[in-house]
Amino acid sequence: MSGKLQGQIAIVTGGSRGIGRGICGELADAGATVIVNYTSHEAAAQEVVAEIKRRGGQAEAIVADIGKKADIDRMVSDVKSRYGRIDILVNNAGICPFRDFFDIEEETWNRTIAVNLAGAFFCSQAAGAVMREQGGGAIVHISTVTAMRGGPEQVHYAASKGGMNSLTSSMANALGKYGIRVNAILCGGVATDINLEQRKQAGAKSDEWASYLPARRGGRPSDLGKAIVYLTSPDAEWVTGALLAVDGGALIM
Repeated sequence: MSGKLQGQIAIVTGGSRGIGRGICGELADAGATVIVNYTSHEAAAQEVVAEIKRRGGQAEAIVADIGKKADIDRMVSDVKSRYGRIDILVNNAGICPFRDFFDIEEETWNRTIAVNLAGAFFCSQAAGAVMREQGGGAIVHISTVTAMRGGPEQVHYAASKGGMNSLTSSMANALGKYGIRVNAILCGGVATDINLEQRKQAGAKSDEWASYLPARRGGRPSDLGKAIVYLTSPDAEWVTGALLAVDGGALIM
């Protein structure tokens, strides 16, 4: 494979399923060597790696719990030792255990923040140190339109992603002098495990909601992947601190 990201080393957290899987595929198609992070779904991660290799790309799977800083530091150190550099970090790993506002217990709150927000920060800190040494890189956070619109059983999730949005602008300011660009995607309407569960709880039919979007269809993981390729490529060298909605128009409804 060859493309805009030829020779780049990319880490995608939570890369074994859903949006992460789509992102890994698009990055590989653009020429990047993709590190597919997973926490517990090893078989799924290896399937992603095998599919990328079948298409002529390069990838490997690596286990790390993004809610634990020690795991993050080990993962980044292993990638640096193996490849000598890290050019792209996609902070995609996220959880959303649906809860009524009054039923969000401390453990659920803390784990959600640990994975979705603290995990993105500590991954960025560790990979960013490598990028600083080599003179630059690109970081993209996978956020959500829910951070702007809220959700009745997603208060903890929306709070973590709202923090991620603030993290994006602050990191762009802090890391720009090192040649590191930081952006976020506001995802909406992609058939992820989280969204499918939300629709099920709301009693919605599988794709009925999509007909109301300006784009008139639901999102695909590859839609996010294509946006990631743009944001991490030289085409976006003047784009940093941006919150890019990739949502079929959901945010403007």
